[in-house]
Amino acid sequence: MSNNKVFLKVNHKYFGGWSEVCISAGIERLARDFNVTITRQWPTSANDNITKIDIKNGDLVEVFIDDDIVLTGYVESLPISYNASSLSMRIVGRSKTADCIDCSAEPKQYNSSSTIQVIQDLVNPFKLNVINQAGNAGMISVQADQGDTVFDVMRKIMGMQQLIVFDDEQGQVVIGDIGADEAKTALVLGVNILSANTEKSVVNRYSDYFVSGQGVGNDDNFSQVTLASVKSTSKDEHILRYRPLIIQQSGDANNATCQERCEMEKTLRASKTREVTYTVQGWRQDDGTLWKPNQMVIVDDPLLGYDKEQLVIAEVKYSLNGSGTLCELKVGPIEAYFPDKKKTGNKKEKHADGGYVNA
Repeated sequence: MSNNKVFLKVNHKYFGGWSEVCISAGIERLARDFNVTITRQWPTSANDNITKIDIKNGDLVEVFIDDDIVLTGYVESLPISYNASSLSMRIVGRSKTADCIDCSAEPKQYNSSSTIQVIQDLVNPFKLNVINQAGNAGMISVQADQGDTVFDVMRKIMGMQQLIVFDDEQGQVVIGDIGADEAKTALVLGVNILSANTEKSVVNRYSDYFVSGQGVGNDDNFSQVTLASVKSTSKDEHILRYRPLIIQQSGDANNATCQERCEMEKTLRASKTREVTYTVQGWRQDDGTLWKPNQMVIVDDPLLGYDKEQLVIAEVKYSLNGSGTLCELKVGPIEAYFPDKKKTGNKKEKHADGGYVNA
């Protein structure tokens, strides 16, 4: 039976015994993070080990839950706080991929290049591997502008190609297929759901979407290649006020790609209004495996309008504190993260024994 104990492996040594833990991972972020705390009584001259933990900023760290590795990255900060009776030290860090979020990309134009090769080229300076789980990601033309971070350029690519890019337990960049795995345990109101939180917000939805860009066209008169302006629109009939959003499509755009971007933005933003964050007890499912991002999970919550609906786990947060060992799971429809990806058989029927099967 798993004990859900968290260990940090740093410099070939294992560290544990944390009073608080928070580890987060998700498909909308490129770097997972961790934050652990150790608290002791005020150290005397004979007991000051808490201030001598052999970990320093920049150290390579592997984070384990029992025998399961959940993060590979670097220690980034070592906060210390104290009062009259106690002293606490935290160790904070992120995945190896964090440098892609923080650091600038080399300004560069990619023309009709393999999407996989472009992403690999972007992360090569940071000695990161790219794992392609999405099959043929196609070709792309994209500009890394002055001041763009590496992740900024990846966001452009994701918007144009409708890919999801995130990190894995080994600190590698993953070009993923949405819902690549299935959770073994359903989320059921009155059974394992402790609490739920949803905004149902339309703040990021718009009535009219306008996507424009420039594409290469042929000049019939002079047989020369010229730049032509292209523009597409889409309307969200559910937003009654006039709320326009104008998006500039990067790379070599055409009417089709601009229209696809319009529809993608409309569908994605509408679907995000259905996101819910559930809290469950413990970090593991009924079969002993950890809850993980990018798993498809059945949600049976009539209160929020989910009738055995299959959703994707977009983010997982493992926490340990005074409230116990909890797991927060942000879930939403596939279209909230990958608008063109439609899954069939998204409902399951419940057996008398409590299990679920495909309907």
